[in-house]
Amino acid sequence: MKKINNFYLILFLLFNTALYSKSVELLSKEKQELLLQEQKRYESEHEKLQNNWIAPLNLNASYGYDKSANDMYSDSKKIQASISQDIFRSGGITYAINYADAKKRADEIGLFKDISSLNENVFLSLLGYKKSNYELEQSTKKLANYDIEIFIKRQLYSAGKVDITELNNALMSKSSEQKNYALLEANRANFRLEISKSSDINPDNYPLYSFELVEEDSYLKDNFDLQYTDAQSKTYQQLYNITKSSYLPTLSINGSTGYQSYDPKERLMKYDGSFYSAGLSLNIPLSYNASATKEEAKAIFLKSSADLQDKGRSLKASYAQSIELIKSYKRYIEITSKNLSLYDELISVIQSGVDMGYKTGYDLQTLKNSKDIELYNIKINEINIELELAKLHFSTNKDYR
Repeated sequence: MKKINNFYLILFLLFNTALYSKSVELLSKEKQELLLQEQKRYESEHEKLQNNWIAPLNLNASYGYDKSANDMYSDSKKIQASISQDIFRSGGITYAINYADAKKRADEIGLFKDISSLNENVFLSLLGYKKSNYELEQSTKKLANYDIEIFIKRQLYSAGKVDITELNNALMSKSSEQKNYALLEANRANFRLEISKSSDINPDNYPLYSFELVEEDSYLKDNFDLQYTDAQSKTYQQLYNITKSSYLPTLSINGSTGYQSYDPKERLMKYDGSFYSAGLSLNIPLSYNASATKEEAKAIFLKSSADLQDKGRSLKASYAQSIELIKSYKRYIEITSKNLSLYDELISVIQSGVDMGYKTGYDLQTLKNSKDIELYNIKINEINIELELAKLHFSTNKDYR
């Protein structure tokens, strides 16, 4: 019962980090736990960085007993609390807090990006597994046609109506398709293995869902890579600001308070009471490497800004490529669908010929297999479209906001 409660707790926490239901559905409990701990890590790091500018309060207690060379004795007790707190860092405190917030945002987007990438890998593997099943069934139909062709060519060769080359070509074609079948089986096994790495889903009975086409504006606006690069750029900007401020004046307040007891035993110098001190300190750092260090931080920030622009161009081209592929697959399906009506007409004619006895059943079966092969081509290209739509979908964070 405890394990069940822990599982639902994980689901609840994941949901509250904006993980949508299909993500939970695809990923294994182990993956969910890893992602949950990653979220806890960056949230704890954010809290640490946000408060890192606050100096610690130092507590100290001591006791001493002393015997001098002239046989004088004394003991002392002391309890003290002290602090040295920066109250002005030329903007560095504000920059430190901004850096903590910017880094948390980058880590948050990075986590969602990882989640989406895991889901994408599982989902594309599921589609690949389904596509492999269609390809294997299609290959079975092709092998059946090769068997018919080989049978006919063997009969014709025995009757002296064709030479050995035609029979050999048919045998070679079948051998090639058998090798292709073996490769398709290996591909399907690889897809199943890939799914098992991140999910407990059984690909044989998992109902796949379809995604709508992501519009270009939305794809670029909500793209994980762009948003993560932008968040990193903002993080580097705050680091640059922190670096600059670290070479500017710092004003600190210093203070301590406590209780002290001193007893010299045989002399009248006993003290027993509280004490305190307070003061200000100004620090102006002078460093030979200050200019180079600031320029290095600036260059990292400017490079991240340039990366953002370059990433936008690359993603725009990637989107256009996916759209062209989808159009190509649709055209293929449209052409193939029109050709299916021709197969229906030919099958009807051959069926009549078989019924009347002047056509063989081999011709009819070959045509039926050929039609099935084309039907599988349609299904395979429909999967190709789904693959492109899924890639576009998992590249965006609309489901994580």
